[in-house]
Amino acid sequence: MSALRERDVQSALELVYDAGMLTCPEPFPREFLERLTRLIPADVIVGYHEAVIGAPCRTVEVIEIPANPIPAEVEEAVRHIFRQEPFLHRRYRAERRALKLSDVVTRRRFRQTEWYSTVWKPLGIDDSLRVWLPAPVGRARVINLERSGRTFTERERSLLEFLRPALIKMHEAASARRRQKELEALPLTRRETEILGWIAHGKTTREIAAILVVSPHTVRKHIEHILEKLDVRTRSAAVARAFPCAPSA
Repeated sequence: MSALRERDVQSALELVYDAGMLTCPEPFPREFLERLTRLIPADVIVGYHEAVIGAPCRTVEVIEIPANPIPAEVEEAVRHIFRQEPFLHRRYRAERRALKLSDVVTRRRFRQTEWYSTVWKPLGIDDSLRVWLPAPVGRARVINLERSGRTFTERERSLLEFLRPALIKMHEAASARRRQKELEALPLTRRETEILGWIAHGKTTREIAAILVVSPHTVRKHIEHILEKLDVRTRSAAVARAFPCAPSA
């Protein structure tokens, strides 16, 4: 990691502090991404993506500036040449470092690919800087910055790596807000909601009874009511109904 200047660290900490005040359900709202690009300039695209890994990957959440930046003809081409994408999620989803293009392919070789001529060149992208966040098995979560004109520096890579722990906490906090909102919308009592939360954490009936200082019979009756109210037959189905935004790891 390249040494960061005191001013860099201060600016990054200010960004993290302000992000801690967010109460929206999105993990990285547009106002945060806009401030991120003032810290690490990215004049083409800055965004957050969560994708189900496949052939090709399927995006399930995206927050991006500018909104809808990719022309339809480019998106159509991507479906056919997705294997040329230099930052394949399947390969880099567990990467802890921030990566730029030169980490995965030489610029000369990349400019010879169809991905460059069909995707990057029309969009005016000259370099990309990306950092992956922890995600459930089969998924990938990534912050990406794309820019024209010049490559990302080692200082900018270090800044993004410095921010990664805070980005992870931001995502966790947003996920918790979503889960709470989803639970509040369910037709369950407070105690039923509490028990369903423990079920989602893998606790057995006896373990839940010990935690709540009640009998296992009482817990089983609550679970019966939960299944009936949610119109499901199993505990796993109840958890899936209550926490659709939290796929199991």
